[in-house]
Formats: sequence, structure tokens, C-alpha cells
Amino acid sequence: MAVFAITDANYEVSQYQMGRYEFLQTMTNMIHWSRWVGVAGSEGVVWKLWGFLLLCLLLAIEGEAIWKVIKALAGWAIDMRGHRSVTARLAGTMFYSASLLCLIQCWRLSCSWKEISKYWASIEWTLSIQYVPRDKTIRTKMYKTVFFVATLSSVEHLLDMISSFDFNCQLSLCFRTLILKSHGFLILEHEYSDWIAVLVFITSIIATILWNLQDLIIILTSMGLSARYQRLNEGVKIVTTKNNTEEKSNKDREFLKVYMWRKIREAYVKQSMLVRKVDNSLGTLILMSAFFNFYFICLQLFLRIAPSGPAVSVNQIYHAVSLSWVCIRTGYTVLAAAEVNKTSTLALPYLYESSAQYYNVEIERLQKQLSRDYVALTGMGFFYLNRTFVLQMAGAVVTYVLVLIQYDDSETVVPTNSTLTT
Repeated sequence: MAVFAITDANYEVSQYQMGRYEFLQTMTNMIHWSRWVGVAGSEGVVWKLWGFLLLCLLLAIEGEAIWKVIKALAGWAIDMRGHRSVTARLAGTMFYSASLLCLIQCWRLSCSWKEISKYWASIEWTLSIQYVPRDKTIRTKMYKTVFFVATLSSVEHLLDMISSFDFNCQLSLCFRTLILKSHGFLILEHEYSDWIAVLVFITSIIATILWNLQDLIIILTSMGLSARYQRLNEGVKIVTTKNNTEEKSNKDREFLKVYMWRKIREAYVKQSMLVRKVDNSLGTLILMSAFFNFYFICLQLFLRIAPSGPAVSVNQIYHAVSLSWVCIRTGYTVLAAAEVNKTSTLALPYLYESSAQYYNVEIERLQKQLSRDYVALTGMGFFYLNRTFVLQMAGAVVTYVLVLIQYDDSETVVPTNSTLTT
């Protein structure tokens, strides 16, 4: 029979019990696959060299993009039209900044994941309480989420390339036209060369994957934490229902029930400790995700509201799809993370319904613990990810878009294509 070993805790778990670690196995596979986009972490030397190469490419592109923004602001730029405007150059710079920082933070998370997974597994082992079921669907939910994000991000990126493509150009010049349109904020006509264009094209695809990867990691990790809380809450429901329907028991059974409630309360304590440990590693990624998603939502809304030429065009369709996808992905990320906060207190109604006959000091302690201990993922402590954060973010977006419109200098040209989001 296959055995799954947890090194530090010296546990040996049978194939039947491995179901308890489905989340850890799936998440470890996800981090392992991310090495293809430069997140080497604790991988081998070859993968670290590949990640370092991608990091250097992103740094080079980001440095050049920042220089182009400085030239535009200082009035040194030769061409300031369309996809070479200040707005376009700043949007391109922000996009590659997001991808570069995401690569660094995902690499950092990948390095610490082994320690986090061992701690998670050791807590999972202590959760082996009789009435706490395991989540048999967590792996399926995670793979469905990966497929959903990968499919929609691919569709959005393909629309980006189509909107940058000139179908009337000569076949030999199509790639040149594509690069100059999608990265006009970075490369001018006289600066173009084929080998630079190929490197920029490959790096832009990887940067797009990284930008979506940061939200995907937050979503999947939040799903794992929420699933653990849901299992604990289900265990509380089963034990409470069983106690309320049982006939009066003897003192020995009363002692066993107090012991059972103590184990459940300790499981909640360890779960809150796990959330805070994960938050320490994930907080920077959450802060970056919220900031860059907020920026691009404001930018896209501003460009949709501002006058921008023909009512219907390929560019307009792309911008609408891109805005929709950024909003959907941001909402999905925040709601998935907010689910951790929501599920952390869902056991309270079951505790309040406990029969007075079986009410004991451990139930009272658990009630106080769940009602007073605020558990949630945060953006490095600057904000909590809960349900109200979605409304706060929506209100801030509307406010900033109105401010941008009010102080707009009536610039009629707008950035296009991948200078906005991909």
C-alpha cells in the first residue's frame, strides 16, 4: 500500500488516509507547474537559471518602460501619439511592474511552501476527530478553478493579439506590426529588431500568465482554508445534533464529551494559527493583487467612459472583454478570500443551540473564542479581505474614475491592446 510521509512530524499515512491531504497535494502540484513561468522556488539548478533569465528579461523591459515614461513626462519623447501617449506608457509600465513583483513574490512563496505544507499537514493530522468529515471535492473544485481562470485569461489574451493585428499588412511584416502596436510604449519604429521583438513577445505571454497566477494562488489557498473551516463547522453540527438527541448519560460519558469539545476547540485554535501563518506568506501577494487590479479597473473604466473614436471596433470589443475579465477575476479573488472570514464563525449558531443539559465549559470557551477572535486574510495588515471589502473597493473605483474624468485634459488618443492589461 502506498504511503505518504510527513517528514518533520514522522507520520505515516495510508493510501486511504491520503484523502485528507488532497488540497496539499494539488497545491504542491500547482506550485511545481509554475516553474515553467519562472517560479523556481526550491526546484533544481536548471529551473532556477530559467527563472533568473525571465527575471532579467522582465527587469530589462521594466527599466526601459520606466525610462520611456520619464522621457514622456519630461517632454523628450519624439512621438506621443496613440499607444505612445503618457497614459499608454504608464499602463505598460504598471503591467510589467505587476508581473515582475508577482514573479518575485511567487518565488518567495514557493520557497516557503514546503515549510507551510508541513505545518498544514501536522495540523491536518490533529484534526482526525471522529465527527469531522473530510472534503472529498476540494481537488475537483481546485482544478475547475484553474481551468476557468486559464480559459478566460487565454481568451482575453487572444483578443488582445487580434486587436493588435493588422490583417491588411504584408505577411512578412505582420509580426513587426503586432509588436509595434502592442508594445508601442516600449519600442519605436527605428528601435525595432526581430530578436528583440521575439524576446518581448515571449516575455509578454509569460508576464500575462504571472499576472493571472497571483490571483489564482490567492483563490486556491483561500479555498483550502475555507474547506478546513467548513469541515470543522460540520463536525460541530454533527456533535451538537448528536448531543441534543441523546438520552441523559452517565458521568463517564460526560467526561468524554467534555474531552471531545476540548479537542474541537483546540482544532479551531490551530486553524486560526494556520490562517495567520499563511497570511504572513501571502499578505504581500494580496496587497499587490488588490493594488494592480484596482489600477487597471480604474484605467479601463476611464477609457471606456472617455470619448475614444468608433462606437464598435475590435479594440472596443477587446477593452470591454478585458474590463469584464479583470472585474470578474478581482471579484472572484476577494470573495474566495472573504470566505475564510465568513466560515470562521459559522459554527456559532450550532453552539448557541446546544442543549443546556450538555452545555459545558469547553463549549462556552469555544463560543467566546469564535466570537472574539477575528480571523481573515489581509493585505499585509492594511486591510481585511471580507465581504464588505468588495463594496469598499467598488466605491473607491467609482470615486477615482470620477476624479480622473473631472481632471482629464481631454486627450483624445488612448492606449491600445496589451498596454492596458496584457
